[in-house]
Amino acid sequence: MNRILIVIFTVIGVAACGHSDEELAKAVAQREAELMAANKSQLEQMKSAHDELLQARNAMIGGLEKEVEKLGGDLKAVRGEVAGTKAALSGARAELSGTKAQLSATTEELEKLQRLREEAEKEAAQFRALAVRLKSMIDAGELEVIMRDGRINLKLPDEILFPSGSKRLKRGGRDALAKVAAALKSVEDREFLIAGHTDSVPLRKGVQFRDNWDLSTARAVEVVRLMVKNGVPETQLIAAGYGEFDPIASNESAEGRAKNRRLEIVLMPRIENVDL
Repeated sequence: MNRILIVIFTVIGVAACGHSDEELAKAVAQREAELMAANKSQLEQMKSAHDELLQARNAMIGGLEKEVEKLGGDLKAVRGEVAGTKAALSGARAELSGTKAQLSATTEELEKLQRLREEAEKEAAQFRALAVRLKSMIDAGELEVIMRDGRINLKLPDEILFPSGSKRLKRGGRDALAKVAAALKSVEDREFLIAGHTDSVPLRKGVQFRDNWDLSTARAVEVVRLMVKNGVPETQLIAAGYGEFDPIASNESAEGRAKNRRLEIVLMPRIENVDL
């Protein structure tokens, strides 16, 4: 529209100056050419500016995309580090839990060892005390005080207690057991296993017992009754017969068989000290 107005004004100006039609046409054509050249130049400038803006926009978008990509990579790395830290923390917690459990177990073991040590000291003290009280019998060969299988064991030989094949106590045996009972009455909170033992020689015909096992059990019961009579509480006594099945020597010799024919009084451990 502006170009048309300019051409019109140009034509009017030329006509007013009294030019011919030919000159008028040339002037109009020249003016149109000038205007078209100016418009082209302006369009090229606008296009150039537009291209520069587009390049700048694309460059900015590319930069933003790179920044976003970098931030995404950084975020991924951070997430990986966080996951690794969580895993390490979880492992550390598990290790700490295991360490606490080990420490607790170690503490329990130390406490248990301390209790066992205290009990061992008590056992040793009782062993020494019994040995002192029964010294006269030990010196006379009527009794042995030994540790067997971790237990205090009073061992009396068979020949001073019973006739062969019988459960009846000899007078000397009764006297010896009365002395032992007097010593055991002072031992509190313990049970005493009265255990009868024989050699492997079968019983002769005519005796009232079926075999050595039967005989050893009957002898143990007889000793228990005598101990009760001499003041040892029934609740602290246990009778057991082992027959020939717990020898302490070989039954191939007379000497070995004599050692196997015996009565043992075993001081049993306190039930609270047994590790279940």
